[in-house]
Amino acid sequence: MEEAFAQVVLSATIAVVVALVARSRGWGIALPLIAVGALVDWLPFGPDAPPEPEFVLVVILAPLVFGEALGSSYLDLRRVQKPVLVLAIGLVIGTTFAVGAVGTLLTAIPLAMACALGAILAPTDAVAVSTVARRAGLPRRLVSILEGESLVNDGTGLTALTVALAAAAAGTVTIAEVSWIFVEAVVVGVGIGAIGGWILSLVLRRSNDLMAANALVLIAPFLLYAIAENLDGSGILALVVAALVIAHTQNSDPGHTGRLQGTTVWKQVTFVLQAIAFFFVGLELPEVLRRLDPGEVRSVLVLVPLVIVTLIVTRALFVFGMIGLGRPVDGRDTRGMMRGGAILAWAGARGPVSGLAAFSIPVAFASGAAVPYRDEILATTFCVIVVTLLLSLTLAPLARWIGIRPDDDGDLVRRIDAQLARAALDRLGDIESEQIDAGTPLPAGLVERVEADTERRIRRDESTVEVSQTEQLQVQQVLMVAKAMVRAEQEELLRLRDEEGLPDAVVRSIMTKLDLRAQTLAAGRL
Repeated sequence: MEEAFAQVVLSATIAVVVALVARSRGWGIALPLIAVGALVDWLPFGPDAPPEPEFVLVVILAPLVFGEALGSSYLDLRRVQKPVLVLAIGLVIGTTFAVGAVGTLLTAIPLAMACALGAILAPTDAVAVSTVARRAGLPRRLVSILEGESLVNDGTGLTALTVALAAAAAGTVTIAEVSWIFVEAVVVGVGIGAIGGWILSLVLRRSNDLMAANALVLIAPFLLYAIAENLDGSGILALVVAALVIAHTQNSDPGHTGRLQGTTVWKQVTFVLQAIAFFFVGLELPEVLRRLDPGEVRSVLVLVPLVIVTLIVTRALFVFGMIGLGRPVDGRDTRGMMRGGAILAWAGARGPVSGLAAFSIPVAFASGAAVPYRDEILATTFCVIVVTLLLSLTLAPLARWIGIRPDDDGDLVRRIDAQLARAALDRLGDIESEQIDAGTPLPAGLVERVEADTERRIRRDESTVEVSQTEQLQVQQVLMVAKAMVRAEQEELLRLRDEEGLPDAVVRSIMTKLDLRAQTLAAGRL
C-alpha cells in the first residue's frame, strides 16, 4: 500500500513539473508528458504505471471529466446541440463499429474486442481539442461544437466500451440486449447526474460555509460515479450532466460568492489530473510494447495506421454528411460551412480519456478468464493517441490556409461594458435617492467621483476610483456604493445573456472580471 502510494505521488510530482516547464515555454503539455513518461519507464528507477485499472478509472478519469464539464457552458452547448449530438452519439457509435470491422477483418482480434478498441478511440479529447482550437483562433461556434462533442462523447464512448466488454465476456449478445444496455446506461446516468447536480447546486447556493460546500463538490464525482455505476448507468455521463447543472446554476446567480473559489480549485485539479493521465500513457507505452510477442507487434504495426485512417475517414464522412443534409443558418454560406467542416473533420485528437479507458480494461473477466488481446489494444491506443496529437499540431496552419478567422468580440465587449456601466449609474441614482430619504445623503464629491469613473467606462476611457487620505471617513460609503454598482452590473449582464442570447463564453469572461472586482471590494479595497 505504501509503495503504491509512493508511486502515485512520485508520478504526480514528475508530471506536474514537466507540465509546468512545458507551459512556461508556451508548449502543449500532452506530448512532452508522454515523452518523459516513456523515458522514465526505460530508466532503472522511477515510478510505474498503476496496476489496478479500477484505480485509474475512478480516481483519475471521474474527477477529470467532472472538472472539464464544470468549465463548459450548458447554454453554449444548447446553441450547437444538433451537431454536438450527431458527433457525440452518432459518430461515436459509427466509429466503434468502423474500427471494430477493420480490426476484426485485418487481424485476429475478435469483433467484440475490436469494437472495444473502437469505443476507446471514438471519443475525442476535450483538453487537447480545446487547447489546439483556441490556439488556432477558431470561431466560437466551432470551438463550442468541438468542446461539446468531446465532453458528451466521453459518456457515449465508455458506455459503448462497457457493452463491447460485456459481449466479449458473454461470447455474444443480441441487438436487443445491446440496445437495452445502452439505453439503461444513458437514462440512469443522465438521471443521477441531474439529481446530483441539483442537490449540489442547492448546497452551494444556501450554504454559508463556502469552504465546506466546495469541499463537498470536490468529493462528489466519486460518489455520483459509484451510484450511477451500481445502478447500471453511465458514471461518466452522470458526472458530465451534474457538472453542467452546477456550472449553469453558479453562473446564473449574480451574487454567488463561491464562484471564483470553485473555478480556481477545479482548474488546478483538472490540470494535475491531465498531467498525470498523459504521464501514465507515456509510462505504460514501452511496458506494453515489451510484453508483445513478434506476432502481436506486427499486428499493432498494421492496426495503428489503419485505425488512424479509419478514424479520419469516418469523422469526415459524418461531418460532411451532416453539412450536406443540413441547411445554412445564421447567414452562414455553404462555402463557409465547408471550411468549418474541414476543421471539424480534422480536429480529432485523442487524449487521456482514451488512454485511461484503455487502462480500465480488466485483466480478467468475472469468470476468471483472461481478457484476450488486452495488450494489443493498449499498445494500439497509446500509439494512436501520440499520432493524433502530432496531427493536431497542423490544425492551426490548416485554419489559416483555408481562411478561418477568429471572432472579433471587441465591439460586443465594449457594448456590453457600456450597458453595464449605465446599469451601475442607474443603481447609483437609486442609492443616492434612498440615502437622501434616510437623511444621510452621500457626499457630493463621492457621487461625482463615482459617476465620473463610470461615465469614463461608457466613453471607453480607463480610470480608477482613488480615495485621498483626507477622505478616509468616506471609505465605507464608497465601498457600499461600489459593491451595489457591481451587483447591478452582474444582474444586467445576466439579463442581457438571457434576453439577447449573448454567447456564454463572452458572458463568463466578463462575469469573472466582475467577480474579481466584487471580491476586491469585499476585502475592503477599492
